Amino acid sequence: MFLLVLLAACGGSGQEPGVTEGLPRGTLTIEADQKLVLNVDLALTVEAQARGLMGVKDLPDDYGMVFAWAEPGIHAFYMKNTLIPLDIAWWNEDLEIIDIQTMQPCTADPCRTYVPAARHTAAVEVAAGRLESAGVKVGDRVRLD
Repeated sequence: MFLLVLLAACGGSGQEPGVTEGLPRGTLTIEADQKLVLNVDLALTVEAQARGLMGVKDLPDDYGMVFAWAEPGIHAFYMKNTLIPLDIAWWNEDLEIIDIQTMQPCTADPCRTYVPAARHTAAVEVAAGRLESAGVKVGDRVRLD
């Protein structure tokens, strides 16, 4: 259900491509100490989620990648072939952030996996340090347009 609402909210988006090519786009707002507004690419397929931000060398401060699933669950992340450190925030069906972690690049197996603290429906990756600089914390709320 969440995935259908997400697709409807973002309308499959005809916006210009973001950092990655061929993905729908949206805007994610995190209500934190400082409101954080991000242009996001939406990784909604298994293939897009597996590729994530692999090979990306630089991320603008106003950019992120959202990963979303149809049902709540525990979805671990890994940084195989990811070149830059990333922050990740996972949120639940109530659009409340349930965990935040900083992930480090990995170019050789075995790569560490990053597991969230609780079940969730979506997550966003941004450049490392961006969430902290905006004062984002567990319990903050998100909105995806």
